[in-house]
Amino acid sequence: MNTTVKFAILIFLIVFTNTVHAQWYAQNSGTNYPLKSVKFTDANTGYTCGYNTILKTTNAGANWVKTNLPGDHQSITFTDNNTGFICSDSGKIFRTTNAGSNWESQSSGTIKNLTSINFYNSLTGIVTGYGKTLLKTTDSGLNWFSIANIIWEVDFLSAKIIDENYYYATGSDSYIVKTTNGGNSWVPYTHGEVNPLLTVDFINDNTGYASGCCGMFMSTTNAGLNWTNNFYLSLGFTFYSLEFVNNTTGYIAGSNGMIYRSTSNGVNWDSTVTLTDETLYSVEMLDENTGWVVGGYGTILKTTNGGGPGFPIGIIQTSQSEPEQFSLGQNYPNPFNPATKINFEVKSKGRGEKAKMILTVYDVTGKVTILLLNSELLPGSYEIDFDGSNLPSGVYYYMLRTEGYRETRKMVLLK
Repeated sequence: MNTTVKFAILIFLIVFTNTVHAQWYAQNSGTNYPLKSVKFTDANTGYTCGYNTILKTTNAGANWVKTNLPGDHQSITFTDNNTGFICSDSGKIFRTTNAGSNWESQSSGTIKNLTSINFYNSLTGIVTGYGKTLLKTTDSGLNWFSIANIIWEVDFLSAKIIDENYYYATGSDSYIVKTTNGGNSWVPYTHGEVNPLLTVDFINDNTGYASGCCGMFMSTTNAGLNWTNNFYLSLGFTFYSLEFVNNTTGYIAGSNGMIYRSTSNGVNWDSTVTLTDETLYSVEMLDENTGWVVGGYGTILKTTNGGGPGFPIGIIQTSQSEPEQFSLGQNYPNPFNPATKINFEVKSKGRGEKAKMILTVYDVTGKVTILLLNSELLPGSYEIDFDGSNLPSGVYYYMLRTEGYRETRKMVLLK
């Protein structure tokens, strides 16, 4: 084989490998503090903030430069390339007018911990916070005033500005409130749960989403007049950040390194590979392919392919190394009540191709109880959660099968 052919094969393998395995890439933040919020003003210039820390990049995250700024910073946003805002603990609000070279303190009129800051344009913005704190500015942050003319006791955690008059805010006890007159009055909606709703986003005037603790996920198609009930996208996980790139594609980031993606207006979601178990607090997507997410222990991840191939929700890819053969592990714990984990390994069909995997749970009579998985997966090791809350105690069997392979194991549910 001549040198030219060898070189061509090498290039093919490199491109092929990157195409298959490229997902979210870790970037060096230079800090161990949790990073709570990330915002990019263009493809190269971005900012993220955390405890006493502001980081800036001018080369798409290849390098981050730290600025020390006292405070437990929770949220950062920019209205143009130079003007940005940060909200923090104890009522702290900071503004920069020179792209982060300097940050000046603004008077918020409160000492409550602030949770999010959002602007509609260069002048109009709102801040959420604990103790039913809702602040508004109409002069680019020079003055802030309260628009929390409400009677409900709620800690506000996030907000979305639709236009000059329409805002939404979410908070504790599954509250969502809406104003149609710039904050002069508010209409409340509550899911009736103690779980907080931590993030909200809208893809148009009518269609929006809210998510939060314990996997709670709600949607509306009539501008917040009604919201879906009893929709838990992923039980046990918490969603901290929700962002739609356009009317079809959106991302959710949360606990245990979780990033979910929808390409169907939020109707269906899949999970992308992050290879981290750090809590992810904020996601920022420039388009369907390029984005960043930040989280615990100074974590910064970047994707240039929209997160890469997805896999069904509830499944975690624990390794991308290709095993020598298909295998199904014993569930743990076993016996269990009510949840357990099932591990399995997927072998390539050839040159990194996906394999169609089916994982089914049966009762002792051989009746199918639940179809846990019916999807094509890349080679690697996987873990899937099985929740038996709605099943009676007893012996169950779970079977993993694909072309040329089938394996069954027994598990016991004790309530």
